[in-house]
Amino acid sequence: MNWQKVFGSVPDFRINRRKKHNLVDILVIALCAIVSGADDFEEIEAYGKRKEVFLRGFLELPNGIPSHDTFNRVFKYMDKSAFGGCLYRWSKELLGFIKSSIVQINVDGKVLCGTAKSGFKKSGICILSAWVAEHHLILGQEKVDAKSNEKTAIPELLKSLDLEGSLVSSDAAGCQLKNADGSPCDLIIEKGGDYLIAIKKDHKHMYEQITDWMSKRKKHMCFDEWIDFGSGRIEKRVCYVETQLALLDDLSEWKHLKSIIMVEANREKGGKITYENRFYLSSLEVTAKEFNKLIRNHWSIENHLHWKLDVVFREDMSRTKTGNAAENMTTARKLALQLLNQVQDKESVKNRRKTAGWDDNYLLNILKNLTKN
Repeated sequence: MNWQKVFGSVPDFRINRRKKHNLVDILVIALCAIVSGADDFEEIEAYGKRKEVFLRGFLELPNGIPSHDTFNRVFKYMDKSAFGGCLYRWSKELLGFIKSSIVQINVDGKVLCGTAKSGFKKSGICILSAWVAEHHLILGQEKVDAKSNEKTAIPELLKSLDLEGSLVSSDAAGCQLKNADGSPCDLIIEKGGDYLIAIKKDHKHMYEQITDWMSKRKKHMCFDEWIDFGSGRIEKRVCYVETQLALLDDLSEWKHLKSIIMVEANREKGGKITYENRFYLSSLEVTAKEFNKLIRNHWSIENHLHWKLDVVFREDMSRTKTGNAAENMTTARKLALQLLNQVQDKESVKNRRKTAGWDDNYLLNILKNLTKN
């Protein structure tokens, strides 16, 4: 396995005379450990010591297994962009093999709850991710500055992505016509993509005008109905699309806007029914059926990325937060998750992770998905 090809582009910040372990060895041990069930630096060291004979089969390990302090220090000071680039290049390679008429990129943030200050739940580090819903691939991530929010981080993330021929979907944080770092929607269009953005009540006048317009005219609009049964609940979504926008004054500055979408959602569970209307803006002009599907696909980032990072990898329990450690560990978890997602069997990601820890041959087959390209 050519690990130098995978991680060789990550610069080594350490002084040569003080190095005891190869940087590539450190990163590969960490990745193997995380795939196999380790959640922190102490567990990574423990895994390495118990699997040293196995690891020597494809790593040099000139001075054995590094200590957990060494893993901590490396992840704290390692270049986060270069390490993240290893994941994003692999995702792009996989995406290049897939023929698709449109690539939908979901953009959403996730707070690492374990990094929050005591008594301040919302003070934790927030990582914004770009996720390809249909193929479960991570294309990029951006840390939200402590004194800022997702609205300012979204343009920075978009600048790093190839958006040609893609649809970028985002929640209300992306619904900004003017931004100090550039309008997210304008950036998407300039880079050859399209957008599908949620709009909520914080855009008061625009939200009120859209709500009133869609409610009055929905009987004249094209619509699509989708019903889902499962887990003791029934969910129904009716999607309406409006493309006649000339009379909507508050949208006049949105020069690339072609469609307004309203989704009437009701959910029945345990005899209780809840209702919610959601509104979206898009530069696409497609059918109500297609918009209904695209809007549902956006939540893949919650169900298949954020949920798995929390439940399978216990990311919310991690208190790693100094330097670049939080972002680099998030990258390592996403690398591990993407490797496990590539396995072609009927096991859950949780069971695949456990099996990788028990069966070295199973782990080797997982790792080949990263090194074969």
